[in-house]
Parts: sequence; structure tokens; C-alpha cells
Amino acid sequence: MKLHQLTTLAAIADTGSIRAAARSLGVSPAAATKAVRELEADLRAPLVIRGTSGITFTDYGRALVVHARLVLGQLARAEAELDSMRGRAAGKLSIGVTPWVALTFLPETVKRFRERMPEVQLEFFEGLLAVVQPRLRDGSLDFSIGRPPPASPQSEFQNVPLFSTHSAVVARRDHPLAQCRTLLELEDAEWVLNWDPASRESISENVFLRRGMKVPRTIHLAHSLAIVLGLIAHTDMLSIFPWPLVEVISSKENLWALPLRETVDETLVSVVSRRGAPPSPAGACFLECLREVIDEGARSDNPERRRLFHSIELLL
Repeated sequence: MKLHQLTTLAAIADTGSIRAAARSLGVSPAAATKAVRELEADLRAPLVIRGTSGITFTDYGRALVVHARLVLGQLARAEAELDSMRGRAAGKLSIGVTPWVALTFLPETVKRFRERMPEVQLEFFEGLLAVVQPRLRDGSLDFSIGRPPPASPQSEFQNVPLFSTHSAVVARRDHPLAQCRTLLELEDAEWVLNWDPASRESISENVFLRRGMKVPRTIHLAHSLAIVLGLIAHTDMLSIFPWPLVEVISSKENLWALPLRETVDETLVSVVSRRGAPPSPAGACFLECLREVIDEGARSDNPERRRLFHSIELLL
């Protein structure tokens, strides 16, 4: 297998056709086709199926695309690290970010990072597990900042706890249950959560069952924070937001944190990466910027700014 062959295969997977892949690589369609055919001959396996509707991958092809992206990603990281050692930090840093972190700590972190590494291009993805795990797996994402996946000794991912925070139940300000004081009063409510389906078991255990409650019959899942905000603003649905997000959006979105006596849920935010893949210099710099933003915010002389960080406990 040659590097230009793997590059061509990954480009076809990214663009959906040989012609588009050739255009993105700056080669002719004939050269791209030749690279794939030579790779198939070397491996003695069909990788792509050419049809009237376009290109599809065989099982062999899909498996090889994953490895091709890993190889190309690792080479790009190696080049970026050498550039950093020469004092010419450049390249691209791809990060998954859970939506509420994007609305709270991300903007200031990016400003700080850009001052230190202005030549590095940033690429962000919404950090739900269903979005980031495939990209972590194939190497197209450097790391993700958000809820860690379920722990397992055989996991292909490693989690480094970054910080923890508490959460609140939120509703529109004129919600019939807006003044409830206990979670037990919310047993029959309808919920919408910006969490992954894989988190349903932990939701049930951490929020409801351990308090002797029955799990609500209806828990809707939305893969967009904007959808959740729209629904709770105009329906009787409830949701659960980390406190920093409540501080940022409650006045703007006419939302209300219910004055519950209980602590609702502790949210752990981790840096999730592929096991065995150390952070690049740019990745390490970005995480250091994020830690600084949170640490300095918690000690700020500005009461409004300090309130945003009052529930945060740095773990790294």
C-alpha cells in the first residue's frame, strides 16, 4: 500500500465520487482511478463498486478507509508536531464540543488559543457521542470535550476528567410546575433532553431511580440544543441543563431553573480521545487555554463572571 493510494481512497470516501476526489487532490480522474485499481490489485480484494448511481464501498473498502484515515491523521499530527518544534505551529485541530460548553467557555478559549497559535485552523463538531465517536475512531477528530462514553476496560477511547458541575431542571418561566420544590412533584412531567440515547440508563439511574422516583414515561431526545430550547420555551416540557448554561441563557430565553431542594445531577466533562493517541502540541495548548479560562473565571473580581463558574470544579 502506498500513501497516495490511501489518500485517494480517503478522498473518495469524503467526497463521494472519484471525480470529486480527484478535484480535491489536484489530480486527474484517470490518476485517481489508477490509484484505486492498483490498490485493489495489491490487496487482491475489491474496494469500490462503480455503478450508474456513483461509487459505493465494499466491506473491504469500508474497513480500509478507517485505517487510511488513521494513517493520514497520524502523519498530519507528526508534521504539526515537527512544525511546532521549529516554531511554526500550523495545521488543523478538530474538536468535538458538547453544546453547552460551546455556549459558555468556548469563545474565550478560542480567543486565547488564537493568540498563541494563530496559524492553526480550528474545526468544531457538536459533541454528542453519536457524532464524535465515529470520528475519534477513524482519526478525523483529535479529541472531544463532553460527557465520557460508558467506561469499559476494553474501550478504544480514553477519558481524562476535566471538570464537574451540577445541573438544574429548567422550564419556561410561566410553566405550571415552575415553583416545584422537589423532583417527586415532577414524576408525571414530559421531558426533552439534549443527551445521547446511550445515556438513557444513566439518566434514569442518576436523576430518577436513586431518589425513589419512577422513570418518566416520556423522555424525548433531541440531537440539537437549539431544538431543546425551542421546545421548552413553547411547551410544557422540562429539561436538565448544567448550571453554567442556565446562567448564560436563562434571561435571554425566558427560562427558569426550578427551585428544587435536591441536587439534580452531577455532570462530568472529560477529554475523550482515541486510546494511545497523545495530544498534539496544538491540542495540548487548546486544553491549557480552556483550563485557564475556567480557573481565572472562578477567581474573577466581576460577580457576574464569577457566577458563571460557581458550580465548576476543575479536575485536571
